[in-house]
Amino acid sequence: MPGEMKLASLLKREREALGLTLKEVSDRLGFSHYQILSSMESGNRDIKAWELANLSRIYGRDINYFLFPKQQKKEAEILWRNPAPNSQQEEVKKAFFNYCEKYRTLLKLLGEKEVENRDSLLLTEKSELLKKQSFEYVAKKASDYLNLLQLGVRPSCSLAKILEDKIGIKILYMSLPEGISGGSTISDFGMAILVNSEDAPWRRNFDLAHEFFHLITWDHFPIEQIYKKGKSDIERLANVFASAFLMPEDEIRREVEKKITSGKITYFGLIEIAQDFDVSIEALLWRLVNLDLMDKKVAIKEIAAGRLKDAEKKTRNIDIRIKKPYLSSRYISLAIRAFHLGKISKAKLAEYVGKKYSEIPTFLREHGFREDEDYTVEYSVT
Repeated sequence: MPGEMKLASLLKREREALGLTLKEVSDRLGFSHYQILSSMESGNRDIKAWELANLSRIYGRDINYFLFPKQQKKEAEILWRNPAPNSQQEEVKKAFFNYCEKYRTLLKLLGEKEVENRDSLLLTEKSELLKKQSFEYVAKKASDYLNLLQLGVRPSCSLAKILEDKIGIKILYMSLPEGISGGSTISDFGMAILVNSEDAPWRRNFDLAHEFFHLITWDHFPIEQIYKKGKSDIERLANVFASAFLMPEDEIRREVEKKITSGKITYFGLIEIAQDFDVSIEALLWRLVNLDLMDKKVAIKEIAAGRLKDAEKKTRNIDIRIKKPYLSSRYISLAIRAFHLGKISKAKLAEYVGKKYSEIPTFLREHGFREDEDYTVEYSVT
């Protein structure tokens, strides 16, 4: 029957997508020979309910995925950090979505429930965001989120980990072509943020916080409103949120006070504060302006002159040379665990982490694992 053939074809596709052989899956099902599974995949043998349930578990899919295959859905959209048209955007988008799907598959294969706490996020009123006093409202929301997520007084230090672990945002770092600096999306695979791994650490932190604002206000503004000609008010609000989120008011005031001498603060004083909070000097200047700690004209003049930026580059060269992030630590951890627990093959691990098959032993050692080590041992906990 057509329905049975479609199910058989889908089962074969799911197995091959995970890089598993007929024998590997047959062994997990307890079949005496792999030909039984081969017959099921070719449509020559009926599939029993318990077999389909076990196959769904092995492939990390809900059983309804096989019983009621989803129709083609509208393609998800990315809210790009830089909306200017770029010929490579589509290629980056496909790669990003591909990793997001793999991320979700790894969670299912390992039996880990997706956090996806979008519904528990703080309510953001669209009407408040459209008011003239919206900057104050957004800064207050940033403070509320700092408390909710318990990010402490230096949020940059643990921001990525908290967004992944507590809210379930899939964060992926990729080396992006010039003109593409990342973005965010909400789709079937949940909330996700794409960050350019080539950017400096402090830029990556700001982009994370900026995109987090777009995710928590995703339903408020259509993409075309955010992308309207020129820098939209919504983008400005995202910057205000990121600034207040990464540089808590009380802490910034305290650090500035410590470095003031006779009502003045030096170049090095400002740079040290920016480094302490792991933000750019430009972001710090605008935060000081918003807190009425610096005259706006002075900040604009200094940013235009570029002196502080030059000094920042000289003192932060070592930070830029630090090993760039790759995918995300959680994603890589999930992929390695799935491999060592036999959920995916070595070839599939290579595909999941974007490495050559021959590079996997070195890749595992770099992350503290050995290919031939047994990590399946379990311990009783009382």
